[in-house]
Amino acid sequence: MKDNNESRILRFLLRNNARPGFNINSIARNIGISVGSAFKILKELEKSGMASVERLGNACFYSLNLANEEAAKRCELLLLEEKRDLTGHAKIYAEDIQKFENAELIVMFGSVLRKKDFNDVDILFVTDKAREASSFCLEISKVRAKPVVPMLLKKTDAVRELRERKEVMQTIIREGIVLRGEQVFIEIIKNGRV
Repeated sequence: MKDNNESRILRFLLRNNARPGFNINSIARNIGISVGSAFKILKELEKSGMASVERLGNACFYSLNLANEEAAKRCELLLLEEKRDLTGHAKIYAEDIQKFENAELIVMFGSVLRKKDFNDVDILFVTDKAREASSFCLEISKVRAKPVVPMLLKKTDAVRELRERKEVMQTIIREGIVLRGEQVFIEIIKNGRV
């Protein structure tokens, strides 16, 4: 799937899940396309059921309809593309970290994705095996130059933190790269909307 304007809108709506959603002008401004293009794409997404619209006064606010199977599957593909596009240190660490099999969801976030000079590698593990995940991260930290710092949550805790609008969880949703568990990531977003 190429990174066309529709994909950019889907990615924006997935990663910015505030209620009631976003109007056409703010979506266009945030992803850098014309209002006319955004309008046309959002109307098609609404028609297909992939986007929901909430009307407040004269304004229309769009959000992603994650109950729509096509929307969920398209977002899974977008998340897979983001992982494939990792480069540099982030890619090297990702290859090691995604080998941990006892997590429903693994998300890399923080400075390793943005900077060449990063202090550590932040990873969210959604797992019931917290002790195993911590030990796994210690082992990687022994052979790599920078430490791997795990954030360990159960799925219900991740949903709760998103509902409570905790800043770290909001940042993970907005900027994190899913290394494993695209469906779980989407499920957490769907269930964590307020």
